[in-house]
Formats: sequence, C-alpha cells, structure tokens
Amino acid sequence: MIRRRLHLFRVLAATTALGAALVAPQPTPAAGRLGRDKAMDSIVQVIVHTRFGTVRRCSGYVFSTNGKLVTPYHVISDATSISVFHVDHGLLDVKAVRRIDPRADIAVLDLAHATEVPFDNTRMADSRTLNIGDSVHVLHQPAFSDDVQENATITGIGYPRQFSESPFTTRCASEMQYLQFSGPYDVGSAGGIVCNDSYEVVGIIVGGSADGENATAYAMSSNYFAQLLNATNEVKMSELRTSATSDAEYFDQFFGPSPQPLQFAAAMPESYIAWFAPIRHVDYADAEFTDEVNDKIDKNWFYTAGLTIDGRAIREWSASRMVVWAATINPWGVMDSADQYVHFDADSLFTKRIYKNRDTEERIMTRYIVAFSLKPGAHALQYENRGANFKSSGVKRERVSLSAAQIKPLDIKGLSLVSMKLLPNALPGVGEGESVRYELERRPILEKELNFGIRSGRFPLEP
Repeated sequence: MIRRRLHLFRVLAATTALGAALVAPQPTPAAGRLGRDKAMDSIVQVIVHTRFGTVRRCSGYVFSTNGKLVTPYHVISDATSISVFHVDHGLLDVKAVRRIDPRADIAVLDLAHATEVPFDNTRMADSRTLNIGDSVHVLHQPAFSDDVQENATITGIGYPRQFSESPFTTRCASEMQYLQFSGPYDVGSAGGIVCNDSYEVVGIIVGGSADGENATAYAMSSNYFAQLLNATNEVKMSELRTSATSDAEYFDQFFGPSPQPLQFAAAMPESYIAWFAPIRHVDYADAEFTDEVNDKIDKNWFYTAGLTIDGRAIREWSASRMVVWAATINPWGVMDSADQYVHFDADSLFTKRIYKNRDTEERIMTRYIVAFSLKPGAHALQYENRGANFKSSGVKRERVSLSAAQIKPLDIKGLSLVSMKLLPNALPGVGEGESVRYELERRPILEKELNFGIRSGRFPLEP
C-alpha cells in the first residue's frame, strides 16, 4: 500500500512538473522590449583614425556598467586615435586599451567618463544552447544599411576548418568556435553582437564577406570570447602597429574596406537635422582652470534626447547615417591645447531662476553637434531637451519640411564657437581671489560655417 501511494505521488509530481513546464511563463512583449533596449544601449560605433590616413567606423559591445567594451582587434589595429559614438551619450574618448589578442581578433577598451554615462548593458548567455536553424537578433552599426537590428538564422556552428575557405576563415584562430549567418552585413558590422530570443549575447561579429544583402558573417561564440574579457593592463598605442603598409594588407581582409569621408565639395543631395550632444567634464593640468571649465559645463550643459524621426527612435538607425561635428573641427583652425578649451554655445530658449526672484537668460553649450541625414521633404520629429537650467523641456513634436542640402538645428539659436583661454597668474589682476583666470573669444557660426561642419564629417551612404 505504501509503495502504491509512493508510486502515485511520483506520477502526480511528474505530471505536475510537466504541466508547470508546459504553462511556464513565456517572455512577455514588455520583457522583450526591455531586453532589446538593453541590447541597443550596449552597441556603439567605434571610430578609428589610422597611421595610413584612413578612418574606420565599426561596432563595439559595451559589456560592463563601468564602460568596458570589446571589439575585434583588427578594427583598432594601426590606430593613432580611437573614440566611441553612442547615439544617446554622444562621442566618448577611449581612456585605455586594456587587452589585445591578434590571434583571437579581440580587443578590450576602457571608456573615459564611464561614471557619467549610465550604460544599461545586456548580459552574455551560454552559446552552447544554440543550434543550426535557430533564429537570432543581430545588433550592429552597419556602414551602408539603415537598421541597427537585423533578424537572422544560424546556418553554421563550428571551427574555421568546417566553413568554406575565405580570406576571413583562413585568418581565424583554429581553436575558436564561430557562428555563421547571412544578411545585409558589411565592414561596419564588425564588433556587433548576436543575441538569443531574450536579447542575451551569444556571439560577437568578427568578420565575413561583404556582398550586399547576402553577406556571410561570422561571430565568435560567447563561451570563447567571454574568457578573454578580463583585463587590467594598459596597451600602448604603439603596440597596435602591424606590419601592414595599408588597410588593404590587413584590415580589409576581415570584411572588406571601410568607406572613407566624402570630399568637402562632393554633392550633398541629402538634408540634415542637427542637435546638441551631451558634454563631459574635463581635466587640465591647471586645477583652477579645470574647475572653471567644469563649473561652466555644470551651469550650461544641454542636449537633445529621446529623438524619433517619422515614428522611429533614433537609436534604431545606424550611426553611419550621422555626422558628429566636433568643436575642434572649425573654419578658423581653433584647437584644444594645454591652456585652451574649445566648445559650441548658443542662446538658451529657457530661463533659470537665481538669487531673489531674478530671472536670467543662460547660454547652452556642448562639444559636439550631431546631424542626421534625411531625404528632402516632410518629416515628423519628437524629442525633448535636457539642460542644467531645467530638468526637461517636456516632449516636443514638430513637423519639418526640408529642402536638399538644408541643415536644420533643433532649438539652437545664436550658435557660436567659443574658446576659453587660460591666463597666467603673472598678469595684473589675474589670479586666485582676484578674478577668473581665463578669457573667452566667441565666433558666430552662420549658415556657411554650419555647412562647413557637416560637410567635414560626411561619409557615403551607399557602397
């Protein structure tokens, strides 16, 4: 009798477990959107200037909340400078290269100002759960496609020797496992991520064969590249140098050549909307000057956020459609130096209440203006402005009609280029307790100068 009851209990338990498994909660649409948002927040565009005079714009995956990211080594090889663009956080400097593994084609970078940037990263998952035929989400910053996200199907899982021979597979580390899939991938996709249905990372794109809509891409499985991410060393820029004498001898072998900036005088049939990007604190050798600049930033920072264009969030568009205009690229050749800080400022459309019920008009400032290319015609915009002088402007909706080559700034009037020049203590009336130790020089930016800035950062939008 006891055995019969025990058997019955086991059957009921098994039936209950099976029923629970069958009715187990599935990811909700809201959970899917949250996972997608995290994945999109983790993807950046890595911008590399090389010793060959070329510019590369590829992808990177920010895998930690303290600003560490991974990208293929070939992306940063032979670099003279590396920066990172995030559509929500603006242009960020790379503080250090923490690890390079040319054989595995992996590099780990450390972003500056990580504490000021609220990255909400998607996590990694076990790539061994994948099978051929599984559907995956691919997030990247392609050079010639508009979309950050693509849906793909895994067509192969294995080691390089198990795939068709190509310039890429012959360079792969033979002991690493890769995922194979096809779609509209190109040189900008390198460093993008492959995610499962929960938007957890199961691979990082390292190369492929660019062929329009039917490109074959390869991603290193997460179980292999995850073990390469722990790094605390600092790699010197000189250590990124290869034996190549051009991009064609090394970089191009992984996914083809990277598109280069357009000539300044090239036709500009597209139009643009432009806005202020977030600004970060600075650190100069002179502590007093550092405090003065950062105080100015704290009182006047301003940027546009939550932008959607024709009902589509800006983060869903590839960063390759955007121009990032740095204040140090200007018609007057005004540059940063050890005693000079260059930035943009403009008239504020908002007021700040200070002291005793006295309203005062404030300037707004940034280091970078972002511009987004659009076809001429009518477009619907939605966005909000955030600044030191107010928490938020609230959601703003606007319909614009753009003509060819037109550049429309969003809520920016009286745009200027400003240089803050440190003055030496020796000057009469200058010094601690006397007055601020810098002077301002403001140069108005009119339509001609705005056109200069956007033209200086344009890349081809088609192969």
